[in-house]
Amino acid sequence: MRKLVAIILSCFVVFWIGRIYSINQNPPVTQYYNIEDTVDCGDLQLYFAESHFDNSEDFNGRFDVDIEYEDDCKVISIRIDVTNMSESDISWDDVFNFIEVGFESSVWQSAPSSLINQRVNKFYSDSLKPGTTQSVWLCAEIKKPWFKESSWENIDQYDYYYVLALDPHKVAVRLEL
Repeated sequence: MRKLVAIILSCFVVFWIGRIYSINQNPPVTQYYNIEDTVDCGDLQLYFAESHFDNSEDFNGRFDVDIEYEDDCKVISIRIDVTNMSESDISWDDVFNFIEVGFESSVWQSAPSSLINQRVNKFYSDSLKPGTTQSVWLCAEIKKPWFKESSWENIDQYDYYYVLALDPHKVAVRLEL
């Protein structure tokens, strides 16, 4: 009986060590880009044009919108110039499904706010026509109640990224704020 327990235990230990080795051999790959870089994504080409980290009043002034915010907050945004490299129209739903993933830092993550994005983006057709380029703004709120006071006081000191989940690698754009 002791031999059986020892064999099962040793098999478990070998399996566990093999699992740890396997995970460490294939870490997830993230490709990092900067503002003013271009990424070719097949049918779409993405140019990361600019990014901002504004308080709510400055953000409303930048986009000439009147958005009311519930709490003290900041708004992070990135402008991506999207070019249709294919020979057919690409619907805006497909474009947003492709690029609308999210913002992240070491202390925070969020998907873009569809309510804000609807107010700041202007589209002039139902789809992105072949060979055309359209600027798309993606924005998210960062609210004070989500953080400790010490974190909120240093909220603009963190490194922020806009993340796209492209196969086979994750793409992260360093935001210049």
